[in-house]
Amino acid sequence: MTNASAGERERAQRLLAYEGATDGSAEACATAAGRVYDKLIAQLGPLLGTAGARALFARSAKLGRLESAGLTDVAILESSTTFAEFFRTLDAAVAASAAEAMFAGFLSLVTTFIGERLTLQALRRAWPTIEETAATENKT
Repeated sequence: MTNASAGERERAQRLLAYEGATDGSAEACATAAGRVYDKLIAQLGPLLGTAGARALFARSAKLGRLESAGLTDVAILESSTTFAEFFRTLDAAVAASAAEAMFAGFLSLVTTFIGERLTLQALRRAWPTIEETAATENKT
């Protein structure tokens, strides 16, 4: 089980929603998960190294295995294409839960290694309005 906080889980949900996982289908979730994966690797690769970022995804998948039955094979992390294909094979609810668990765990691990400030800066480079969206949602 991951040690992801409620805030990291919420952030993972927002990243997936921002990338289009809003209609509840496995296809939309898979496409969004592939986009989030690509953006996180692109933003965090310079800080952690691409291999380091993928290693954190692998660790997140291993930790998330207990949490979500869909996370069973770390070979899905070879590319965003294989990552998305994995989610396409799952039931829509399992895909959404597995993607959220994977990204929340990843964000938790990244925050542990580089700190919350650098993690948020990397997220804002990829999703400039992501924190503003959360502030607006929390006010309503």
